[in-house]
Amino acid sequence: MSQESLKLIGLLTRRPDLTLEQFSHHWRTRHRDLSLNLIAPGIMQGYIQNHRRPDAEAIPGLPLAGDGFPELWTRGADVLSRLGAAPEYLQGAYLDEPNFMDGRSQALLAREIIVNDGPGRVAAASLVKIMLFFKRANGAKFGEFADQWATTRHPILMPEAVPVRLTRHVSIELPNEAGATYDGIQTYAGQEASYWPDQSSFLYAWERRRRTPDYIDDKAIVGVIVREEPVLFPIYTPAQS
Repeated sequence: MSQESLKLIGLLTRRPDLTLEQFSHHWRTRHRDLSLNLIAPGIMQGYIQNHRRPDAEAIPGLPLAGDGFPELWTRGADVLSRLGAAPEYLQGAYLDEPNFMDGRSQALLAREIIVNDGPGRVAAASLVKIMLFFKRANGAKFGEFADQWATTRHPILMPEAVPVRLTRHVSIELPNEAGATYDGIQTYAGQEASYWPDQSSFLYAWERRRRTPDYIDDKAIVGVIVREEPVLFPIYTPAQS
């Protein structure tokens, strides 16, 4: 039986003694090369780095999500236990993480939903990308969140906005042992990525955002404006919503 296609999304914060430029340089060079060793054991089937734009404004009203956001395409909900046992990771990227990260990384393992593919994944990489992370509201059930998340056709907080491209990710329920690799795994219930022609287009739409839906914790949203740097485009096609 084939394994489900999933994506592991990380939220990385730079080591406090490094500048954002130093963090990004190490991640896109030394750490990138070590991460590519995860292709051979079948753990990684696609890889994109999202670097926080040093010249971008903070998203008004939101805490900063972090400094770097890897997206790793994979298969199977057991990917975390496989990653934690893989010598290609333990003897490579794992040992390198303290060289540029502060050790407080979070992540979510999620299904990808393409709401609006726009020009496609490859062409959209040159656009301004907004990444927002969400938690469920207290009392909101996972099924309710997932259903709303999968069927909403516009940006969650900007119903009148029309970004060039829009994707969404909903976290999955993990096997009991799967959280061993990242302490913060599944801290967030969902992530949304929207692509815009420029920063001002997004900020114009953001100023006109609506009230947060009831199934989302409006005090726990974090976000960031990033530059997408594709390393290895995924080799599978996720479902359209």
